[in-house]
Parts: sequence; structure tokens; C-alpha cells
Amino acid sequence: MKKPNVLILFTDQQRFDTIHAAGYSHMITPNLDRLAAEGCTFEYAHSTNPVCMPARHDMFTGLPGRVHGYFGNRRKPINDYDIPTLPRIFSENGYRTAGIGKLHFFPARMHHGFNELHLMEELPERWQDDEYLRYLRENNLGHLQNIHGVRPHIYHVPQNSQTELRHHGSVWVADRAIKWLEENGEEPFFLFVGWIHPHPPWNIPEEYKGLYRNVKLPDPVPVSRCFPDTEGVSAWHGDTDTEEQKRRIREAYFASITLVDHNIGRILDYLEGKSLLDNTLVIFTSDHGEMLQDKGIYSKEVPYEGSVRIPLIIRYPEKFKPGSVRREFADLFDIMPTCLDVCGLEYTSEKYRLPGESLCVENPKRDRSHQVSSYGSGSMRWVMCRNYRYKYVYNYLGGYEEFYDLQNDPGETVNLVNTREGQNAGKYPQGEFEELKRKAFEYEEKWGPEGSVENGRLKVYDGPALHPSARGKFHLWANRQFQWFDKRPNEIRGAQFIRELRHAVSDYDHSGVELKKVFNDPEWIRSFMDNWRNFGSGDEICDMIFDEDINSIGK
Repeated sequence: MKKPNVLILFTDQQRFDTIHAAGYSHMITPNLDRLAAEGCTFEYAHSTNPVCMPARHDMFTGLPGRVHGYFGNRRKPINDYDIPTLPRIFSENGYRTAGIGKLHFFPARMHHGFNELHLMEELPERWQDDEYLRYLRENNLGHLQNIHGVRPHIYHVPQNSQTELRHHGSVWVADRAIKWLEENGEEPFFLFVGWIHPHPPWNIPEEYKGLYRNVKLPDPVPVSRCFPDTEGVSAWHGDTDTEEQKRRIREAYFASITLVDHNIGRILDYLEGKSLLDNTLVIFTSDHGEMLQDKGIYSKEVPYEGSVRIPLIIRYPEKFKPGSVRREFADLFDIMPTCLDVCGLEYTSEKYRLPGESLCVENPKRDRSHQVSSYGSGSMRWVMCRNYRYKYVYNYLGGYEEFYDLQNDPGETVNLVNTREGQNAGKYPQGEFEELKRKAFEYEEKWGPEGSVENGRLKVYDGPALHPSARGKFHLWANRQFQWFDKRPNEIRGAQFIRELRHAVSDYDHSGVELKKVFNDPEWIRSFMDNWRNFGSGDEICDMIFDEDINSIGK
């Protein structure tokens, strides 16, 4: 009997509510709908840590950050290279293994057990390390710089793609995966296929622009930020954007998902055409979600539904009933044991014990009545524990607690406890509150960063609310993210950046905003210009992209 194959289809920053077949009728996802019809949809799947690097290391190792060292995105090596990983276990058991697309390891080509890497990273340091960059060079597109969209200044602005559709990164990932499968022939394989979309910037090819223009889209959850976020109206959070601007952003996000969906279909069609599909465990999921204006927040790394809940569909007819929907909690820790279980492989490490469990098990030992997710370290850390009705959040900054009734308040707009002011905001079940708080504490005591528990209590860090850049629309760190793989002189690469910046927002109907109207806060302008001067040449760019004069904003 042939060994089962494994195919993990992995998007970046895709919310749970972005698949038509899962009940979200605004979405155009025919191929994910097909996968749902042929597989099992997990309605309450969660990211264990809703940021790229920790989520991926959680999945590949099956273990939390206390073991591998990633509680947030950090340019550091893994704590222990001896940690068993999914690709290493499959490589050691006779499988051909490959990672294609975005992996987000450090160093970038640290294989962690993969036999082959064919990378397409967001911010490659060298063109020699990135197969997609090499592909662009081979196709006379080596002059391009912002290959996945322009990040400084217009990170959350819908953009025109810098390439034609056939050269777009989301297409290349599927092209390379199909080519690898062709070359692989009949060998048993473990293949990870990672897309950057729908992670911003949303660089949309011409064929996908306007795809959602006449579709009735769900409204974002009303602005309801609380400590440690900025409260009150904030331009940094995009609160002052027009309704048209906000809609164009949602349209671009959904269009990027439909683009990936098409390319997922191409891979599934290839496997079916080669009679490989039914003997392949196909797992579709994402590392985390995207708040997409919910509660007045963008991006991820927060404990709310748009950030921590992710799509999860598993297709393997022998183990998962086609067309089924399961409601128990599942998360990225469950991916490793599920893959090993289906393929009859053992997790042999005596040093580590996996917190997850195979989703094939009929009588699970893991308690699936609640779900824990966490993020960060020090004052930036939070831990969340929820059941089907209530959600508890502990913020280490100020020891601020949140408690939501998800049945009556699915948007998490009313915090039922208000520990910052020392009084309750409303009636809530004390027993449920204490139980979820206890489970969060137990998780932190076992798996949180060292020192997160002091004297039998979760630690409290003093400090003010976060800068609105942290979870807003305009991230200060985005202004540092020029494409440094371009080693040309500053004057040349600066001119190329300006050309691509202008092209990115040249279609007002798509972007919804003029370049000089994107954001004109003085701190933001200073941030951009300070980083620009290391990358480009001259201050003239300030007059091109800002309404404010560089000399008027001060140092």
C-alpha cells in the first residue's frame, strides 16, 4: 500500500470568515468551497499565536514559544535545532519534503528538515536566497523592487500589482508547486505551499481589481477599542477614512483571497488528474487572521475573533467525512499530530510532549471545550482563553482584563469587566470568568515566557497605552521595510521606489485615496523620511507624497 502524501496549503493573515461554503456568502472561493465539500471544515479553528513567525513555528514543531523561542516576530534563530519538526520527521521516514513560497524562518534558508526550499519571502535580504526573485530576473523583471507591494507609507492602501498576473507571486507559488509535483512523480511527499496573500500590501493584478465592487460586504465591527489600545477617534487607526476608502480596503483583501483560491484549485486539479488526491492528506489553513477594521483595528496580534480565528479544512476521505463540519476547538498545535497519525508515523522525542492531538482521534484526551491563544512577551503579552460563549483576556500591561459574551456580543464590543477602573462594566457570570481565568493562568505557568508568573499570579507591567501605530492602520515599522535586496546606489534604487510607489496608487478607483492624502501626521512623515534617507536620495520625495512641507514638521 502506498504511503499517504501530505499537502499543507497555507495562506498568510486569512480570517476565519472568508470562505463561501463556510457560510460567508460575500466570498468568491469556488476551490475552497470544493475542498470543504470533499473534506471537513473546522468551524472553531484558532491560531495559537496570531503572528507569522510564532504561529508557523508552533505548527511545524507542535510546541509553544517557551520551547522554540518565538513569542513574536523576531530575527533570531530557533532555540533548539534538535526540536523535532514536521518536515524533519517526514524526511527521516522516506518522504520527499519541500517548502514552497513563504516559510518565514531565520535565517531564511534554515531548512528545519525540509529536503528542498523554494522561497518567496516578503522581505528577502538577498536575491540569491529567494527563488521568486531569481524567477523575476530570469523573466527580465529583475529591476522590480516592491515585488509584493509597497510597504512604506501605503502598507494598508489597495495597490496595483507591479507585475502582470502570470508573474504575480500568488501564481508563481502554484506554478512552482505543480512543477515540483511533476518532478516528484510517484514518490511519497510532504509538501508545504505558502502564500503571502492575503497579508498586506494588497498588490492586486488588473484581472482581480473590482471583483468585489458590486458585492454586498459585511460591515466591520464598530470602533470599540479599549486599553491598551488608543481610545477615542484616531486617524492612526483609520477612523477618519471615508466609507469608500474603508470599503476599497476590504475589497482588495477579499480579492487577494480569491486570487489565492484560484491557484489552490490549480494544485488540486493537478493532483486529481494524476490520481493522487484521495491518497493525499490535504490541509488548508492560515497562520492568523486580519482585523480588517473590526473594532477600529488593523492587522493581527490581538486576542479578538478577526485575529485569532482561522480557516481550517482537512481533506482525506478515509479519515474525514466529506462535507462535514466539526465545532470542537482546534488549533495549529493539532496539525503535527494529525499528519503523523494519518501517515502512521511516531513522535519519538522523550524531551518534549505535544500539547496538540490528532484530529482523527475519536475519543480525544485533549480538552476541546476551551481554547487558549497568546502573543508576545513582557508588557506586550496577552493570553486569551475562551469557551463557546465567553472569552477571557489578560493583558500583562497594567494587568488589564477583558471578558466578552460572544453569544450576545460576537463583535466583542462590550468588556463585561473593567478592572482598569476597578469596577464592573456589566453583569457577568463570575464562575465562567474565574474558570477561564484559571485555565489561562495554567497555560501561562506551563507554556508562557519565563517570568510571566510571579508569586502565583500573572505578572503586571506598568506603562501607558500603546502607541496607536501598534495596532492601527499606519504602522511605524512599515516605514522601515524598504526592499534592501536592491543593492544599487541610493539614487537609482530611490528612483525605482518612487516609480513603483506612484504606479501602486495610480488607479484612484482601486486605491480609494490620492497619494498625498494617505496620511500627513508629522510623526509619520518624520518616520518615513528618516528611513528614506538611508535607502533613497534627496528630500524631494516628501513633496511628492505628503501635503506637508518637510521643513514645517520639525525634527
